[in-house]
Amino acid sequence: MISHPINLEDIQPELEGIAVSPQILPKLQELISDCNTNPDEIRDMIRMDPALSAMILKTANSAYFNPGYHIDSIDDGIMHLGFSDVYRIVTMLMFSELFAEALNTYGISAGDFWKRSVACAFAMERLARKYSEDQGVAYTVGLLHGIGMVFLEREIKDAPNITFNASFPEDVALAKEELEIFGINHAKVGAAMMREWGFSDEVVMPVLNQFEPAQAGKHERMACLVSFAKRMVSTIINDPASAAATPGPDPLLIALLHLSKEEYLKVVDQLRANFEKAESLVMGKTVHRPVGGSQTGAVKDKLKKAIASNIGYGQSAIRS
Repeated sequence: MISHPINLEDIQPELEGIAVSPQILPKLQELISDCNTNPDEIRDMIRMDPALSAMILKTANSAYFNPGYHIDSIDDGIMHLGFSDVYRIVTMLMFSELFAEALNTYGISAGDFWKRSVACAFAMERLARKYSEDQGVAYTVGLLHGIGMVFLEREIKDAPNITFNASFPEDVALAKEELEIFGINHAKVGAAMMREWGFSDEVVMPVLNQFEPAQAGKHERMACLVSFAKRMVSTIINDPASAAATPGPDPLLIALLHLSKEEYLKVVDQLRANFEKAESLVMGKTVHRPVGGSQTGAVKDKLKKAIASNIGYGQSAIRS
């Protein structure tokens, strides 16, 4: 029996805590994915959004991307970063502050949801390259695959006595628990919100069917890749020098990906390096998880401070 029913129609798709409207992402992704797109169209779209323009400029001039001189124009910033990197950077940073919030009902501490989302995005991008799928679509699916939890958390944060036994958002068991409690799971909520923002079925369907890839129709392969990528997340975000690091590779995943153990470990090392660079971009320095993998409120504060001051968006005023 459903103990706390939630109607999908009652959930509002608006998001607090981000300065750039999520509706711009599907349009930007479509332009970047189309090899026939005139580059001027991409630049014009970015220039029309002040928050997006500020984000690109401040990122291009950040310690990680700075070419050794100050970049003052949007055109120079875009050309320096490259269109594909612009999209990845925009999507990752755009949701950083939102994903830095703790999901207390799910037992996900401040900053950990962002880590898991970004790690999944990098894994999806790498797997898409291996299986000749669109890497931009795969990155978006990976980054936003769990966003439905943000909306469910907002709906139930004041409801008492709601707890989950499943440990991680990628667990099928969690989706089943959500269905039992709410009559809906975060995959369905996230897909509905993304459809409201204007994302196409090639993004929405893998998110919707991430726990049931066979129901994704022609998008089944991408939905399967979400399942694979989520199994890689814990390995990617753990510091290999930490006692909390996952011991040994996942033998089932290695078999599913048709990789040797050595090939799999090489892929994980590359993804871990990409993830650490992403942390460096947001935090201003490489951040290591404490022993035991716990996060504190300081992580959330550092993320917010770094995003507002170094990247130039979020709750603080945007400065060009």
